[in-house]
Amino acid sequence: MERTSESRVADGCRVAYLLPDPGIPVGGTKGASVHVDALCGAMTRQGASITLYAAKVVGPLSARGSAAVDVVPVDVGRVRSGPGGDATRIEASRRFFDVVGHALDADRPDWIHERLSLFAGSGTATATDRALPRVVEVNAPVADERLTHFALELVDEARSAECKALQGASVVAVSGPLAAWALEHGASDATVVPNGADTMALAPDRWIHGRAGVRSGLEFGDQLIVVGFAGSLKPWHGVELLIAAIGEASRSADLGLLIVGDGPQREEIERCVRSLPRRVKAVLTGAVPSREVPRFLAAMDIAAAPYLPSDQFYFSPLKVAEAMASALPVVASDFPPVRELVGSTGMLVEPGDPGALHRAIRELALDPAGRARLAEAGRARAVARLDWMAVARRTIEVVLGVRDEQPVGQ
Repeated sequence: MERTSESRVADGCRVAYLLPDPGIPVGGTKGASVHVDALCGAMTRQGASITLYAAKVVGPLSARGSAAVDVVPVDVGRVRSGPGGDATRIEASRRFFDVVGHALDADRPDWIHERLSLFAGSGTATATDRALPRVVEVNAPVADERLTHFALELVDEARSAECKALQGASVVAVSGPLAAWALEHGASDATVVPNGADTMALAPDRWIHGRAGVRSGLEFGDQLIVVGFAGSLKPWHGVELLIAAIGEASRSADLGLLIVGDGPQREEIERCVRSLPRRVKAVLTGAVPSREVPRFLAAMDIAAAPYLPSDQFYFSPLKVAEAMASALPVVASDFPPVRELVGSTGMLVEPGDPGALHRAIRELALDPAGRARLAEAGRARAVARLDWMAVARRTIEVVLGVRDEQPVGQ
């Protein structure tokens, strides 16, 4: 029977969502945690019964629908950072799949949904040994990302585990570059399903009445055009570039800067903020729970995603989808995955070009009609294409296709 847009595509399906990465805490505030929360919640609203097996749990899920998710913490032991930490991650992965394997034997799901994680190569065997269909969710080339931005001692072991996890798998990737990468590393097929946003929770009419109070509490007042960044403070996010661009654009417009988030660049960002001209009011909130993010977005007039230059940009930025859903005009670095999200509803600039960034911010700050036009178009695009329910539907349809077209365990 052909499914209508209103039908729940996973009615009656039981799904085991595997999250073996202890660096992605369930109930946390980082983007990866928000993604897991939102996707599980949306899959339950599509009719699926979700059991989420997680290596680290720090709090409850909070996305719409996720209260129905059965969260099962898996004790993987202590995972160390620094020298020797990779070995503890390998042991943690082994423990994770041992525990989950026994659980799946006792309570067989209809399929496994696994988030690709560092050193976690045992998902293939876990599914194959039990003749269970499996889809691998790819959000990053995990070994290379760890090697480039953090520390990775056991490089060969990490890459080997990655290839084992992808070998013959059906992949759901958040961007085109990641889909191509997965195929190059052994996946049998790969479907692009970009990140999304809860367009109902972020609807501007839900938050507009509190906007003045939030801005007043942050001491922005009514007159400033507030440019905002919401996300982790990591080197590649380009927040320092944004701060410099705000300083330059403030020569022509009355601007405020709101940075919502925390991360390893916190001290550097604070130093850059202190160097801003006195005419710029800047606020750095630190980490906030995901349920609080919409009210801070409502306090902004422009959202920025100023990613730095990269030869391998593979992100599907949550911050961009959420800004569009919040009816904020977006200024973002021009990479193909960002362009796919934004379309013609935002202003895309050359990555790493401070002049282009400050000119785009200045142009929007001085053009309220232009801001309103882009905001309306971005919101409409988000509702039509980026809602988490649409993301969940496309993800589930990949799985149903695998289950219907291939013998289980293959």
